[in-house]
Amino acid sequence: MLFDLQGKRRRVVQVVYAVLAALFFISFVGFGIGSDVSGGIFDAIGIGGGDSSSSSPQYDEEIDEQEQRLAQDRKDTRALEELTRLHFLAGQSSLEQDQNGQPIVTDDAKVQFDESANAWEKYLKLESKPDPNAAGLAVQSFVFLNDAEGAARTQEIVAEDRPSEGAYSNLAFYLYAAADFDAADAAAAKAVAEADGSQKKAVKRQLDQIAEQARKQQKAIEKAQKSAQKNAPEGQNPLQSPLGGTGGLSPTAPPTSP
Repeated sequence: MLFDLQGKRRRVVQVVYAVLAALFFISFVGFGIGSDVSGGIFDAIGIGGGDSSSSSPQYDEEIDEQEQRLAQDRKDTRALEELTRLHFLAGQSSLEQDQNGQPIVTDDAKVQFDESANAWEKYLKLESKPDPNAAGLAVQSFVFLNDAEGAARTQEIVAEDRPSEGAYSNLAFYLYAAADFDAADAAAAKAVAEADGSQKKAVKRQLDQIAEQARKQQKAIEKAQKSAQKNAPEGQNPLQSPLGGTGGLSPTAPPTSP
């Protein structure tokens, strides 16, 4: 869930339950985001420790160019692919850190990640063989939007193109966060199969722990929803899952239609 730190201009990625927050952290540090990225959290997401590779005005100019191309041809998959990438990079450049070193998603960053996700969804409707590099960036946009289902759908493209322990571990995590447990278990099994012999037990143990915590989390959410529905005043919506639908990383997700 997102909440204000210092007014509407600063928002930090947070999750209502500490368990999922820990799992979210594992996905950054242990597995990387949407690829086999290794290293610390800010190495993975590309903030901190140096200047951005490009300024926002420069991204804006490139984005405008691709939007003009798209205006001329709404089926220009190359323009949509570039918009996926450029909006992600613009969002990444707008990320900040709080006093505890956690990533802060500013309103500007959220807008850019939304645009990246929207461009990606339009691209998928037109492209039968989506680019895995663009998919890796789209996954990260979904992560910062706290959309586990979107991250899982897109991470599957990465994993199928580049099967590895890290790719399938990421996929399993996002599926567990989305409460798609059968698919998550299958992805976890593939992650273990792809792991080096000496690492198989460690990978399985870590994924088993994530699976256990995710199932406990989902049960707690369902219990809270039932309680809220039972006690909610007539005419009011019952408690919504803080993870989005039956599971996920947030109560909202970017639109999936043009």
